[in-house]
Amino acid sequence: MSQPVPKGTIGGAGVGVALVTAAALGNVGSNVMPVVLPGIASRFHLSDTSSGIVATVQLLATALAALAAAPWASRPGRIRFARLGLLLAAAGLITACIAPNFTTLILSNLIAGAGLGVVYAAGMAAIAATEDTDRASAVAVVGATILIALLIIALPMANDSWGGAAAFALLAALCLPALWCVRAMPDAAERTTEQHSTAPPPMLFVLALVLLGATEQGAWSYSEVLGENHAGLSADTVSVVLSVVSVASLAGVGLSAWAVRRFGRLPTVAVFFAVEAMAKLTVASTASGNGFITAVTVWQICYMALLVQVLAVAASADRSGRWVAAASGAVAVGTGLGPAPAGWILDSIGAPAFGLVLAVATLLAAIPLLRTTRLVARFGLPHRAAPHGHPTTLTEGDSPAANVVADLTT
Repeated sequence: MSQPVPKGTIGGAGVGVALVTAAALGNVGSNVMPVVLPGIASRFHLSDTSSGIVATVQLLATALAALAAAPWASRPGRIRFARLGLLLAAAGLITACIAPNFTTLILSNLIAGAGLGVVYAAGMAAIAATEDTDRASAVAVVGATILIALLIIALPMANDSWGGAAAFALLAALCLPALWCVRAMPDAAERTTEQHSTAPPPMLFVLALVLLGATEQGAWSYSEVLGENHAGLSADTVSVVLSVVSVASLAGVGLSAWAVRRFGRLPTVAVFFAVEAMAKLTVASTASGNGFITAVTVWQICYMALLVQVLAVAASADRSGRWVAAASGAVAVGTGLGPAPAGWILDSIGAPAFGLVLAVATLLAAIPLLRTTRLVARFGLPHRAAPHGHPTTLTEGDSPAANVVADLTT
């Protein structure tokens, strides 16, 4: 019978690097595609619609792969699983770099997106195997945000210097050091029962995260339009504001950690949801430039705080990591689906009503997520898992997931 091995802490640099690597690669499509698309359009002489299809294919492939891979990411052998995803992503990106036509470009981005989704699922599931899931979630989110910001600067420079295929080549090259970076990814625990997976996250929980991701990306996609056309700001001013806000949003990580220690997780998450809903309503309805700037800043700080807390809750609910991998995939699915209906709603009913829809949708998403937060706090147990590919034993009673699912579905 195997003996428990001391679990790795997020304080270990290797573990932190592994989590940041997976989180960054899983979010790279939704963040860097806007600066990559001009190179794609120029290379293949595409319209905005056609080049947008490339981004959509990769983004949805990443999201759906992450969601589908969650059960496998929760099993022992997580490092091998992540490396398989990296090889698949590298193959897709290299093919995209040398693609002779648009069809090959689409298929290669489908393959690359699927590989990135597998890496993302493995990395997010690994959060559950750390000593402090709150800190691990924060490190993954903050580190990935900084790394992606650097890529947003580097990729256009690469395209300008070496042509429209250079961005894909650079991303493919990054998959090689990533094979080494994930070596310290905490592995899943072995089970002492015949059951090889924990209870899957309830559908209501997953759908709430899809809705939350859709409202976030839908609102963010049209934030520049709202700032220019409704708040009276210039295009340059809005661009600067959104860039600064993207960095300022990291304050939400520290703010949420302080609030959880001071007031508890459930009140903290509830307040952030309420404030975020009001901020979204204000962003879409205000005619004041200062009001827009304040509201979009508050909104992004709240979302970053909520993202970290949702990951921590999912990691606490299920020690295997299946829930946190599924949660990350669900948010990514919503991110991919959000912009199209958001644009239709904005065009159909106008900005103030659009803001009301965003606020209501955010509060609707909050209901099952708050209930899950309460139940996890009620059933949560101390963690036991091991990093560096050395699984511990984990009995079925160690995970509160089954109890949480039972209460959520009654």
